[in-house]
Amino acid sequence: MEQAFASRGLSLQTRAALWASADDILSHGPLACGDAGSSTGLALGYVQSGKTTAITALIAAAADDGYRVIVALMGSTNLLLQQNQERLLDALGVGEREDYRWVHLSNPAGAAKAKEIRGWLDRGRVVLVPVLKHAGRIDALAKVLSTACGKEVPVLVVDDEADQASLNTEAGSGAESRTYAAIAGLRSAVPKFLYVQFTATPYAPLLLEPDDQLRPSFVHMLRPGHGYTGGREFFVDHADIVVRAIPTLDEQRPRTLPTVLSKSLVQAVGSFIAGTALLLAVEAAAPPVSMLVHSTQRNDVQARYHFLINRLLQRWTEQAKAAATAAELPSEILDERRRITTLGGREADDFEFLTRVRYVLSEATLWLVNSASDVNKVDWKVAPVHLLVGGNKLDRGFTVEGLTVTYMNRPASDQLDTLEQRARAFGYRGDLLPYCQFFATPRTLAVLRGIVDTEYDLRARLRDWLDEGKPVGDWARSVGLLLPPGTRPTRQSVIAALSTFNAGGGWHQLRRPSLAPLDREANALAVEELGLLTAPSLDYGRLHHPTLHAPLRAVAALVREWRGAGPGSSPGWRQAELADLLERQPDQSQQTPVVLMQHPDGGPRTREWDVELGFVNLMQGADTRRRPDVPFYEGDRAVGGVREDPSRVVIQVHRVISSRSGEVPELYTLVVHAGEKTIVRRVSDG
Repeated sequence: MEQAFASRGLSLQTRAALWASADDILSHGPLACGDAGSSTGLALGYVQSGKTTAITALIAAAADDGYRVIVALMGSTNLLLQQNQERLLDALGVGEREDYRWVHLSNPAGAAKAKEIRGWLDRGRVVLVPVLKHAGRIDALAKVLSTACGKEVPVLVVDDEADQASLNTEAGSGAESRTYAAIAGLRSAVPKFLYVQFTATPYAPLLLEPDDQLRPSFVHMLRPGHGYTGGREFFVDHADIVVRAIPTLDEQRPRTLPTVLSKSLVQAVGSFIAGTALLLAVEAAAPPVSMLVHSTQRNDVQARYHFLINRLLQRWTEQAKAAATAAELPSEILDERRRITTLGGREADDFEFLTRVRYVLSEATLWLVNSASDVNKVDWKVAPVHLLVGGNKLDRGFTVEGLTVTYMNRPASDQLDTLEQRARAFGYRGDLLPYCQFFATPRTLAVLRGIVDTEYDLRARLRDWLDEGKPVGDWARSVGLLLPPGTRPTRQSVIAALSTFNAGGGWHQLRRPSLAPLDREANALAVEELGLLTAPSLDYGRLHHPTLHAPLRAVAALVREWRGAGPGSSPGWRQAELADLLERQPDQSQQTPVVLMQHPDGGPRTREWDVELGFVNLMQGADTRRRPDVPFYEGDRAVGGVREDPSRVVIQVHRVISSRSGEVPELYTLVVHAGEKTIVRRVSDG
């Protein structure tokens, strides 16, 4: 019954996917498992992919299955709670239906509310309880439900953006943060429950310690609907259309109030005005259309941006009113009009464009959304055109309706889940990409591109892990996350004990290779079969080295299968992690240089051998001085171009022998430059 109502307006394919997801999640709950216990799971979606729709479907299906109380932790700010609550109530038809199926009580507290809920349950209602993710509100709810529900009433708890305020931010100290402790109290108050965490950034929940109450015992991967545009579409597939790099100097400094708008921000506003005018000229049903300016978390800086943008819009409005032709519009608007139409946006004739620009400027509604402003709700229905200036309040979970242009000059966070959640631009915009522009600094764009690899690597490897029947909890210890350089998955206060393998440490040397004859023979055969012994010599300055280019998958296999280099065999050498890192690069077909390092006469290099450490100074340094008319050798560490591009993967095969006769026979050993990415795993459970 609830499923039919909640799926109004959805295609049959979308309905089927939603109910399949809901059924899979509910199959882990106490009603499906035939016991009165509890279960905690993770529903993994994508940023702005329709998680609220999936939550609505789950709630509807749970009501049909027999869950009598549904708690929805739908936001850590009143702005977000109100937005999500309204969408839930509208989708479920609460307040407009005539079957008296639902009762809605927001943030209930006190004995009177407990009695009221008990009364509704006795009358066969399903009680929906949206609650602010705040310790005091959750504590009050726990007391109410403990009295109203007892031990037999099944409860579904939906925790949206579960990786944010819900987790224990005192994990490293042994204490418990207030919201985390309150959630523990809520779970204790209703012993028969299913607790489902929804998030698009699951890094923290997946890395939790084994005894953490919020560590998921199952994971369900939500699939975005047709036409979804996320990180891959924005920053990889269609980056030439969407991405606009702004100068690093335009990054907002922490303690500086802007006195004028930067050229790049004026350009972004021009793109928004031009794009909205073109969009409305060809698509009357497009509104609302929005722009987001995200510069800082500081309220005073946001207020200054609000003032400066308002002044710009007033000046442009007067200029547009006075314009006799479209050619007299501000140059920034005209430049962006040409860019958008060149990229595939529909053109409008000059008269229509001028008319629409005047309309857009007259309707442009500017919002300042932060804790210091009096805006408690963005009313999308008061105007067709909106510009939002804000920071953290417009960050995680908040949906900016019709967002086309994003200007983000806030310094890039090194925390993956935080930066990824700032990408409010994602959504169902496949047919709007020419109008969608994402302005950000090169550092922010580089990390957002790297997150794409992290996101898809996580899903692929987690799915493989689960399909093999392995426990969710072991994934973080055995597989872990592939991170962009210079980043961390989440707050250190949430995840205290992580093991990090950082490829950005430079060259990884197998200094102490196996001396066993069978291992030496197998490795020599692998080098020969790769074709390195007959590869052409390339000029590296004073020295020439045989060099070939092989697909990365073949290079990774060489490292993985190298004989006699297991754990502890050589100081600092981590063969399994290196191979893992190479195998997890997104483009396994990329041609990777493999270089044979040997004596110029074609024989082995001689190196000092230390019984404990292996070869000393395995890599040759740069020439000590430059001489006229003599090629200069930059050293082994420069071979392969890694100084110019530290993200490159390069493999060196060193042909060496000990300098002391008879101590170590001639053999091959490896030196690997694996790029800049990092693998983070949870420290062993002990």
